[in-house]
Amino acid sequence: NGGAYDSYLLACPSIAVLPEGMSRERFEWLEKIGAEIYATPGSESNVKEVYDKSFELKRARPDEVVILNQFDEIGNAIWHYVCTGQAIKEAYNKERKDKQRLTAIFLTQGSAGTLGCADYLREKFPRIKVCAGEALQCPTLLYSGYGAHRIEGIGDKHVPWIHNLKNMDMVAGIDDEYCIRLLRLFNELSGKDYLKSKGVSEETVKKLDLLGISSIANLIGSIKMAKYYEMNENDIVFTIATDSMELYQTRIEELQEERGEYSDYQAAADFDTCLLNLTTDQMLELSYWDKKRMHNLKYFTWVEQIGKDVEELNRQWYDENYWRDKYRSYAEWDKLIREFNEKTGLLEKYL
Repeated sequence: NGGAYDSYLLACPSIAVLPEGMSRERFEWLEKIGAEIYATPGSESNVKEVYDKSFELKRARPDEVVILNQFDEIGNAIWHYVCTGQAIKEAYNKERKDKQRLTAIFLTQGSAGTLGCADYLREKFPRIKVCAGEALQCPTLLYSGYGAHRIEGIGDKHVPWIHNLKNMDMVAGIDDEYCIRLLRLFNELSGKDYLKSKGVSEETVKKLDLLGISSIANLIGSIKMAKYYEMNENDIVFTIATDSMELYQTRIEELQEERGEYSDYQAAADFDTCLLNLTTDQMLELSYWDKKRMHNLKYFTWVEQIGKDVEELNRQWYDENYWRDKYRSYAEWDKLIREFNEKTGLLEKYL
């Protein structure tokens, strides 16, 4: 969606290639901005099919098509390094109490762009723990595994080129069924009423629609991480609400049709199982060789299938300056962006 939106702002025709199993709202939104849409077989984790279609379009229209691949565009991670990382630091400095410390950050791996902020936080808070989450049903990092899952926006059955695995401390598998159950708890009337009966404020309940499926996965992972490391009231765990319910209202309708009316009993069960009593299963604290194993998985997607340079893959692991130099290049990017904006005159027109 982001690439199509940027194309719209630049008055460029856009092509969106995404799995057919994604939510109806995603397709409707793309239609509204006039994108040329191709639905590929499968669900969230079927990214290989998306790549195949994208390359097919590039071969057929070589002078027209430019592929924007969020999984290997370092600008994706750089943006989060500079913007998201600094935003988290500012929020921490503003909200922290006397004895509190920034202990951890939990983020699910989609394109790994958001995980770029963890590299910034590592520089500012060297003792921070960083955990990458994924759907338990597609445990690529955890077990070098594969599979289909229902957490839209994450878990694409491969390791993104722009993911710095050396910066990870832990990986965690998040059961997509827990995400789906909490989706109903947070958005069905019976669920909201039950949360209020358990002492959750009206103000908080009203904001729960800001959490979409992958945001709920981040919430679950943050709780699991806090339990694993036996954190207390002085430990702050950050995560990001990466999507909202704007893209998933039809998922609620589908669940109502599939599972029936959401009852008070089900709300109590979901609250107890999927929030209060989360466990630390399906979590792995990483050794050097665990990280190397996950890094090596990049070879099969990016070198064998996409044609990346294996020497650069090795530099990602062995060159101590590789990631630092990539992230520090943001100053040159800013310079080019300012030059572009000056040429278009749009900033003067609208600001």
